[in-house]
Amino acid sequence: MEARVKTRDELPEKLLAVRPPIKQLWYRGEWPVLGKCVAVVGSRRMSRYGKQALVEIIPRLVESGYAIVSGLMYGVDQEAHRLTLENGGVAIGILGYGITYKSEEGANKLAEQIVASGGVIMSEYPGAAVCQRWMFPQRNRIVVGLSEMVMIIEAGEKSGALSTAQWAQKMGKTVYAVPGSVFSQTSEGANYLVAEGLAKALTRSELDNLTHGIQREVRPGEAVNLAGRDGELVTYLRVTGPLGVNELSRGVQMDVGETLSCLLRLEMRGIVGEERGIWKTV
Repeated sequence: MEARVKTRDELPEKLLAVRPPIKQLWYRGEWPVLGKCVAVVGSRRMSRYGKQALVEIIPRLVESGYAIVSGLMYGVDQEAHRLTLENGGVAIGILGYGITYKSEEGANKLAEQIVASGGVIMSEYPGAAVCQRWMFPQRNRIVVGLSEMVMIIEAGEKSGALSTAQWAQKMGKTVYAVPGSVFSQTSEGANYLVAEGLAKALTRSELDNLTHGIQREVRPGEAVNLAGRDGELVTYLRVTGPLGVNELSRGVQMDVGETLSCLLRLEMRGIVGEERGIWKTV
């Protein structure tokens, strides 16, 4: 589909509020009815924990009627959009280069899938304008401007996702960050935002509030189909009863960082809970 352009006079109100002002916006695909949108961004060096968090978060957002806005970079951005398409949602990709510029293969292929699925790709830059470093932070203000809130899945200490959080603060948008292990470099930035009060921790209860509890929680005693280390951890907790992280790590022979990642993921699914440092199945 050929690229088209909207001048400033044609932009929706939510984009007119963006500063510095958007002069024009090129796009491919069908211009969407810009209803509920959420920005989902994060590290290009996505970890397994980040991917698992997205697997839990994106389907619930889509089911709740949110369009998913991201930057189409490899890592968290692309995975968020892939999961959006897999779950029948609307994906909106904002480029940090020209609307027809051929970026890396993964981004090109995903952009075509988004357009073919009824989503849209947008850029301030016409034609094949080559990406430059300064374009990406500028791109982030459009990601935020379109969205009601921003979710940071993973972010290192100097991650570009922190730029998105800064734009959100300037525009008065709520920022959520997925807490991660203190031993994980890809969670340093996200943990910093939560610790400094610059973002709300995206816990299971917060996700329930945002999605109106659309995903059914696991009831006490109900069988749970869990594979790998998650299954081992839940089975061990059910046998031993409530435990602290260190005891649990020793019992299942996992390092503390991996154990915490599993616990946070399971908490988001409503399978385990924590109180005063003690974890138990629910």
